[in-house]
Amino acid sequence: RLWFCGPGRFQWRSAGVEGMSGPAKGKGDLDTVVLKHASGATAEIYLWGATLTSYKTPDGTECIFCSPAANFDGKKAVRGGIPLVFPQFGQPDKAMAQHGVARISTWTVAKVEDSSEASVAMFTLSDSPETLEKWNHAFQLEYTVVLTAMSLKVTLKVINSGHSPFSFNFLLHTYLKIPDISSATVCGLNGRTYVDKVAGGDPKVESSLEVTLPSYTDRVYVGDVPMPKDIVVKGVYGVPLFALINEASVGVETKAVDMVIWNPYEEASPGDLPPPAFKEFVCVEPGLVNAFAGLPPSGTAELSQKIIPL
Repeated sequence: RLWFCGPGRFQWRSAGVEGMSGPAKGKGDLDTVVLKHASGATAEIYLWGATLTSYKTPDGTECIFCSPAANFDGKKAVRGGIPLVFPQFGQPDKAMAQHGVARISTWTVAKVEDSSEASVAMFTLSDSPETLEKWNHAFQLEYTVVLTAMSLKVTLKVINSGHSPFSFNFLLHTYLKIPDISSATVCGLNGRTYVDKVAGGDPKVESSLEVTLPSYTDRVYVGDVPMPKDIVVKGVYGVPLFALINEASVGVETKAVDMVIWNPYEEASPGDLPPPAFKEFVCVEPGLVNAFAGLPPSGTAELSQKIIPL
């Protein structure tokens, strides 16, 4: 096991399994943690934003998309990977950065450990003078990445560490790597109400068993049942690529998970996503974003996504 005790300090402990995971340097000379499971599966997480930028199966297949023009300057959010959205989705509060402060803050490594079952890393972020200037609430975030031979699971936990309640959104902005967006489908959303941001934001009901993305797509599918619901992403010729298990809770109450489906195509690709890079991913993002959730002092909330390559 490899336990981090703060920036630049760590201890090595063996627990019957030779540890392989540990600190590394990524693009832009930024600090990262690389998880290496005994099966050969790997994952890389930057301390900047706690952004996971790579997840490879034991045979070396990359499952996560990162833009070829992504910024690794420690100033802007990374384009691609799994950015962490908190405490706002979009920018309803114009004084705060789009999607909040979590993805543009430097996190601390709490622990990294290997076992025969899983390689695990945990990262933490607390309020600071910089965050309080933009969002005047005390909080603590814990982000846990669990890598096994068969899957990757990421869990974001929010703790209200202050003396007053607050309202928040959180979301896992997952970019899944796929062969071609024009052939991709997302299954498991049939019957849900969704907000189509490209078509003016009017609510609609999804009637398709398989959602296609033939053009610029930006939809928020409203959570309908407070229980885990599998989403399946398919590729060319309908070949299943990923199964996704998405869960959320506030306190002891299980919440219905909203799902954001996004691909900008060329017409809405931002500057750090040069065409034709949009062809190589689909964003399938679980969260609580259709409405703000409330959290009392000492309250906790959790959001997770398990990615199972098929």
